[in-house]
Amino acid sequence: MKLQDGLHYRTRDGRTAGPVRPLDNHNTLPWEGHVEAMPYGQTWTDDGHFFASRCAHNLDLVERIQRSRDKAIDQVTLADYRRGVARL
Repeated sequence: MKLQDGLHYRTRDGRTAGPVRPLDNHNTLPWEGHVEAMPYGQTWTDDGHFFASRCAHNLDLVERIQRSRDKAIDQVTLADYRRGVARL
């Protein structure tokens, strides 16, 4: 999975991260974003790993979150609403 500017992702431990954005510097962790329940931003590799060595970590980004604008209204779930993904 390649990260994309402005999108939200799910971490390995189930938290919401994002929106992610590219950093100006071209180091080994070129993406940054906010993770829910964490007071400061985090950084990731191009493919969503928290560590540049690609060792597994709870803050690895494992899937893109489909925002409510990407879903038909009849596909929005209660879980989407509770996570703040969907707004009525």
